[in-house]
Amino acid sequence: MDFSIRQQIYYTNKNRASIQEIAEGLVALDSLIRQTPNVLEALFPGYKIASVEIYLDEFRAGSLWEDLVVKFIFGSQENFDKAIGEARESLGLESVMSDPQVLTAIIIAMVLAGGMYQLGKRSKEKKAAIEANNNTIIQIGSGMVGLDAEEFSALIDNAIKDKNQLARDAVRIVKPAKGDPDAQIEFGDNPGLTITNAAVRAMPEYAQDPESEELVEDFDDLLLELRAIDLDHTKSGWRVRAPDLGDRRIKLQLDPAVRPDDLFNRRQIRGRVTVVFQPNKAGQRVPRLVFLREVIEEGE
Repeated sequence: MDFSIRQQIYYTNKNRASIQEIAEGLVALDSLIRQTPNVLEALFPGYKIASVEIYLDEFRAGSLWEDLVVKFIFGSQENFDKAIGEARESLGLESVMSDPQVLTAIIIAMVLAGGMYQLGKRSKEKKAAIEANNNTIIQIGSGMVGLDAEEFSALIDNAIKDKNQLARDAVRIVKPAKGDPDAQIEFGDNPGLTITNAAVRAMPEYAQDPESEELVEDFDDLLLELRAIDLDHTKSGWRVRAPDLGDRRIKLQLDPAVRPDDLFNRRQIRGRVTVVFQPNKAGQRVPRLVFLREVIEEGE
């Protein structure tokens, strides 16, 4: 026996997202949703989900629109009937079945929790922007299921089994919106159930894999000396030297909002950047990639 819940996700981009970012975002969303049964089982004690399946029902380009069907499978009619009976005695499983916004609130809260987990101790300002959005989602979600906000937040946090995977998925889900400085991510038709523009901008650019021991750090004003440029490709063929980080040439990648033509014929710039470091054999931090988010013009 199973039941299905629709989820509609709308990226308000005016700038186009790459196919790779969209594909990685969909795979990450599939991965994240597969962790939601842990939350639902904690929310509705005694109710066990055998498996979950996610289908892309409709996809629209331009401003990116994804229409998903999430199917939760109980394994048997007996298990389903038992779950419904127990859930009615507690919070009401039928409300989840008839109102997809409960699952929506859980998904958004997990995305934002993953973003905060990915940031870790870095960038208190960015973490605060994501937390503010998350507080709103938690208030809405807790009201739907009759819990107070702290209980609902703790329930989600405790039910997440793989926080590293959640963090990586969260970054990749939000990534298609980061190419437009004004974009946000809307779910369904409830304006409160939104990953806000401030949270989108605050999310890390890259999903840091703890096993790689990479470190990602933001710099608000870093001098870059341009060593190689390729006006036809913004993700390859660019190299810079950052004197504050050492003498080696580093791969440079441009944010979609940065115009390559603006860098042509310039020997050096100052920019707001994200730098990916990797330790060498001596344990020293070595810059591997510079992601240029914004060029700082003189007088700023």
